[in-house]
Amino acid sequence: MNKLDLAIEFAARAHGEQKRKGTDIPYISHPFAVGMILQQEKCKEDVVVAGILHDTLEDTETAEDDIRSLFGEKVLALVIGASEPEKSLSWKERKEHTLEFLKTATLDMRYVSCADKLHNLRSIRRDMEHVGDTVWNKFKRGYEDQKWYYTNLVESLGYASRFPLLDTYQEEIEEMFMKRELSEERKALRTNKKFFDAVFESLFCLPDRAKQLREELTAMKATEELTAFANLLEDSRSGSSQSEEKKQELYSYFTSRGLEFETNSEGTDILISACAALQELFHLYPHEIYHHLMRNVKRGVL
Repeated sequence: MNKLDLAIEFAARAHGEQKRKGTDIPYISHPFAVGMILQQEKCKEDVVVAGILHDTLEDTETAEDDIRSLFGEKVLALVIGASEPEKSLSWKERKEHTLEFLKTATLDMRYVSCADKLHNLRSIRRDMEHVGDTVWNKFKRGYEDQKWYYTNLVESLGYASRFPLLDTYQEEIEEMFMKRELSEERKALRTNKKFFDAVFESLFCLPDRAKQLREELTAMKATEELTAFANLLEDSRSGSSQSEEKKQELYSYFTSRGLEFETNSEGTDILISACAALQELFHLYPHEIYHHLMRNVKRGVL
């Protein structure tokens, strides 16, 4: 029997008659769905297996040795990574632990966690179609706390690096909690590294290169975004209290991650203002603009 078949049987037995919270749906449907999401993402077999088993340590009588002996150390490590700490801790403490842990977790661990949360979100959205906002009544914490947790997961999951499944999760978050729908064109640009590379390089390059970059950006059908960016950049550099607050937040975030800037420098102001403008235009999380910035620092254009 291969690992996947064994994992399916193992999880089905372990979860037994458990039901999804507030429903009559067999609980095993959730870990199966998580495994399917990971398989669709073409994750390695051990990652898919861990997705199927991800709740066994936390919610069943399964012991670590059970998983180790049947599936190996790597799968065990991934399942442990997907499990919350002691249930004796408060809901907020457990969620804060998860948010902090995921910032330094391996990519495979973040894939499992992302798939888990993505399926939870989709289940909630499906239930909302039938019962509306009363869906939140079945949780220990209501809408505002769930919104806090699920939205902050985007930053934690992407802190070390972005990955495709996170883009899907982020879109679900924006539609459910922020009622935010970007145009398909802007949504495509938001994940287009070449667009951000061209914008950053254009900030300080020579005129001939700037002209070439504008042509490249036009070819990306980014004319509307370039106009909006120019206006937001001007506003960001205007010195208003609101723009200064946004820039200071980004500056503090960047420096907390080890970046150093020249103080009292026009170049620093242009760069931070551009980051703030891009963040506002595309509704980027701090880690997203950080990764775009760092990529261009490494490219040597900043």
